[in-house]
Amino acid sequence: MGKSDKKKSPKYAKEPVAEKKPKFSEDAKVKGAPISWRFSHHDREGPFPWPKVFENGDLQEVIERLASVEGLAEHDLARDGSHSIELHQLCKEAQERLTHLRHDDLDTVFSLRVSGPKRVFCIHHGNIMRVLWYDPEHQICPAPKKHT
Repeated sequence: MGKSDKKKSPKYAKEPVAEKKPKFSEDAKVKGAPISWRFSHHDREGPFPWPKVFENGDLQEVIERLASVEGLAEHDLARDGSHSIELHQLCKEAQERLTHLRHDDLDTVFSLRVSGPKRVFCIHHGNIMRVLWYDPEHQICPAPKKHT
């Protein structure tokens, strides 16, 4: 038996790890990591469809706002009136729509303040904001009026 007839065993730098972690989990949230936008989950129908941004002529304002905060961390957005909202605080129509879209397993959605009453609602995974709805009249989670 010559040198070339010998079977070689593969060599590993270290043992492979069998444990896999889910792509999106609360553990994946990186405090201070810059956010980025995804549009694959945007709602095309229902009471708060994303295409409403085109009908209202608000597209440029919304896109400029999203671009201006891209790269900021979530805590930077909070200084400007944007925040997470628990599902029970949403209006009935939004809660029903989340059930229809099979997103009612979420704990919160993220409300990004565009200007005045205008909001973009997102599903927040780690540093990714998955755009869901456009709410030009602040109807999804109406704020109580002050001094009433």
